[in-house]
Amino acid sequence: MARPLASALAFLPLAAFAPAQGPAPGAVRRTAQVGRIAEAAAPRIDGHLEDPCWADAPAIGELTMVEPWEGRAPTQRTVVKLLHDRHNLYIALSCFDDRPDEIRASMRARDAMLDPDDRVEILLDPFENRRTAYFFQIGAGGSIGDALISNNGTRFDKPWDTIWSGAVKVTGAGWMAEIAIPFRSLPRLDGARAWGFDIKRVVRTRHEEYQWANASQSTPFYRPSECGTVEGFGEIDGGIGLELVPYAGATAARDRGAADPGSHVDPDAGGDLYYRLSPSLTLAATLFTDFAETENDDRQINLTRFPLFFREKRDFFLDGIGYFGFGASYAGSTTFLPFFSRRIGLARDGTEIPLLGGVKLTGEVGPFEVGVLDVQADRTAAQGSENLAVARVKYAIGEETTVGVLGTAGDPAGMGENQVAGVDFYHRVSRFVGDMDLRANVDVAGSWGTAGADDGESFGAQLDSRGREWEWAASVRWIADDFRPALGFVRRRGSRASMLQVEYEPRLPEGGAVRNLAFEVGARRQDTWEGSTQDVSFEVEKLGLEFHDGDAAYLYGARSFERVDEDFLLFRDSTPVGAGDYWATRGGLALRSSGARPWNGSLRAETGDFYDGRAGEIEVELDWRASALLHLGGGYGTTAVDLGPGRAFTTHVGSGRLDLHFSPALSLYNLVQFDNESNLLGWQSRLRWIYAPGCDFFAVLGASWQRDEQGSVAPDEQSLALKVAHSLRF
Repeated sequence: MARPLASALAFLPLAAFAPAQGPAPGAVRRTAQVGRIAEAAAPRIDGHLEDPCWADAPAIGELTMVEPWEGRAPTQRTVVKLLHDRHNLYIALSCFDDRPDEIRASMRARDAMLDPDDRVEILLDPFENRRTAYFFQIGAGGSIGDALISNNGTRFDKPWDTIWSGAVKVTGAGWMAEIAIPFRSLPRLDGARAWGFDIKRVVRTRHEEYQWANASQSTPFYRPSECGTVEGFGEIDGGIGLELVPYAGATAARDRGAADPGSHVDPDAGGDLYYRLSPSLTLAATLFTDFAETENDDRQINLTRFPLFFREKRDFFLDGIGYFGFGASYAGSTTFLPFFSRRIGLARDGTEIPLLGGVKLTGEVGPFEVGVLDVQADRTAAQGSENLAVARVKYAIGEETTVGVLGTAGDPAGMGENQVAGVDFYHRVSRFVGDMDLRANVDVAGSWGTAGADDGESFGAQLDSRGREWEWAASVRWIADDFRPALGFVRRRGSRASMLQVEYEPRLPEGGAVRNLAFEVGARRQDTWEGSTQDVSFEVEKLGLEFHDGDAAYLYGARSFERVDEDFLLFRDSTPVGAGDYWATRGGLALRSSGARPWNGSLRAETGDFYDGRAGEIEVELDWRASALLHLGGGYGTTAVDLGPGRAFTTHVGSGRLDLHFSPALSLYNLVQFDNESNLLGWQSRLRWIYAPGCDFFAVLGASWQRDEQGSVAPDEQSLALKVAHSLRF
């Protein structure tokens, strides 16, 4: 194992001497009780709420309206009951509605974006540390989803999945739901009698939101620090804490442009292992890791000098990813990730590098949060096998303050040794001025290695504050020319960036269609490491209206300066931009319609100066939920650039979606994309069948066609991947 692993593990023995974490002295939190039942009396998860155990189960009490009018009694009644036995936490939701024919229930798929539907969202903090939490949602259409929340809500990892079940029934009185969350699915504080807890209900067609705790417009729902408390947990049996997830699959692929255009079949097998060293600490291992079922990236065309960012989508790396977050990642309005898991197993051109195996340790030990990852990448034709490792340890000094360290080792590009080490600090003042809080995030990091130009440093700091109507942020990010995190992502090196942003959204009086006005301004500056000015911008980011129904309309504009030190090429490396100083004035309009309707969309149109010419840009997205079964959507973006004679071009990026959701467990996703830089038309069809909780079958069909300059289209690549992954718990 690499050096960061040893550094991280060295902190663990100190946990035994660390002070216990708990609510701040004098804090008043809303509390509720969870009832206990025998296993034989456990409810059947079918959404009917007719099981005898629910009759006498304790209810958590009334919810309070947050939107549109803070502090009022809800117009619709909600009853929430909690029970548990030795193996599961059970939640019963009675979402009464006096207009049941208006209940929005269009979303069925696992992890769907539930903004269009009536839904309930739940926060669970089994450590009661008020910093991390598990997010669960269930919609009136039957869709369930989950996420991992870390750093007191500043990080929300929606792709994270765990094993649980939920069922919904729409009736003449409203919609009812039952949820069962196995204790094996949640890391937790051993022997805890109380958990942090909150719940939110969204009544979509009325545009109302109710919450149990933290019923405030000034503080987001996703803040574990503001959760209430559920008391009364008794003995819990999480089993021996072992989960095996073997998989088997096969991929058939054909490259029509290769010297050998025949089909090649590649059978595959491997799996993941998860073992709870304690209820709060999980050791995971993976062998011959396969990502054949991962959805395609969205197409992008780069009209800057700097690299594009593509998010992580692979399940093994997403599990526990919140434990690896570091510092002020977006300070200075630039992306800074000293560790970015997408660097592992993917070359910079997007091709896959096979992974032989890896181990991961994530969880909490006393006031310590721990994330350790070590992966062995297979050799390729271009480079040898590489060992890649990262370790992250964070220590909580109370509920609102943490200090941490991060270390990485290895270079996935095979360019020699590379290491990164850093320290970060986070602190929150819950009541700063009026209803506003104050959060501070500071980090320092350095890199070194053998590839040359690797010995550099970085510093970032961010202050931000949010209230009901006001929000502001100020930050700086310094990155030396020689700071090279081989396992990370840095958009721009050799720079000193700073940013100031202020947002004001005054609420309008009751009775009108407009909920609030929206004003947002910002200023950004980017200098070289030596101090010469590179970029300056003054921006009106929002000037518009937001309506109660979710519609919004904004104007925006900016005046900016950019210094280009060296000539570079745009769009197919065909359009030169010369070194020099460029001033630009740009403006645009953005429209967004509410997801409360069966259809919704967005439009953005922008025009203005672009280097030594002009550019106009249009982006359109449309979605239509024809029924719970059929969803259609698409997007199109175009930019027309004119930099003078012989230097004009127009970009096009388009996509279309046709998804069929036969049930909450069976979905077929179809995505077609095209961009005229690669001139590649791609199609991916993904079938996902969840035949049991934690057990998946995938069939992924992909095809692409290459378009030449004369407009003719020829087949390029075809592939079919089949994979089954089955979870076994002990």
